[in-house]
Amino acid sequence: MKKIAVIGGGVAGLSAAIYALRANAEVTLFEQFGLGGYTANLTKIHNYPSYPDIEGWELANNMAKHAKSLGLTDVVRQRVESLMHNLDGSFEIVTSKQTYNFNAVVVATGTTRNKLGIEDAYVGKGVSYCATCDGNFYKGQKTAVVGANGHAVSEALYLADLCETVYLLAPADKLALSERKQEKLDNKTNIQIVYNAKVTNIYGEGKVEGLKYTVNGAQNELAVGGIFIAVGSSPATDFIKIDGLQLDKGFIVVDDMCRSSVQGLFAAGDVTNGKLKQIVTACADGAKAGTSASKTV
Repeated sequence: MKKIAVIGGGVAGLSAAIYALRANAEVTLFEQFGLGGYTANLTKIHNYPSYPDIEGWELANNMAKHAKSLGLTDVVRQRVESLMHNLDGSFEIVTSKQTYNFNAVVVATGTTRNKLGIEDAYVGKGVSYCATCDGNFYKGQKTAVVGANGHAVSEALYLADLCETVYLLAPADKLALSERKQEKLDNKTNIQIVYNAKVTNIYGEGKVEGLKYTVNGAQNELAVGGIFIAVGSSPATDFIKIDGLQLDKGFIVVDDMCRSSVQGLFAAGDVTNGKLKQIVTACADGAKAGTSASKTV
């Protein structure tokens, strides 16, 4: 039986596993945290075909159940520390506990949240990167969201239904939004937007009590209980130690069947150089990567 490794248990990785399993391959899936990835932390999803309205955890859970129904039993809940290419063409995966070897690998690790660089001491103590995960801790409080993209606004909109006031600190002079999201933002009276804001300090005794920021050089301060950082993301590819792998700004370059520049290595979802980062495209990538991997082992 063909043995394939899938690194990443989000929707791209699960889709790759489903298609590889359907091709009668033996799949080992590496996922340090829960199956479903970023999708599992989303609230309402309105653009996944056949589901006009579905919770992220429910969609992710459905995909995980599907993979398990096809025989996915080998889920390694360990952090992958390195992926290397051996001289014989096989791949070596080193986790925090063990070393594995496979003839084909699908990388579906997605992206990691960018940091401000000043928040490490307060992560889990008032600083978060996920409003749907941690927003309930700040009901009735004042919170801040840092970012100017659509994700930052989504975080602010979610928190606005829980918090007294949400300060959206945008490190730009405008927000990059769709018309629909702009309309939702306009209807929230408890979201206050501060443009050209640069957060310079986070303070508090053992937990977040406030932050300091500048606008065009002028110093300002806000007393908040929670700070949600949404300043973009970067591809999670630092663990890959393979010469000859073509990257584009850290994203894995793939062809139309999700094959990378290295024989036997495939990639799917947000970790690739694909321009559209959506759940449906991640699933499509997974289908192609899983199919390609099962044919080339």
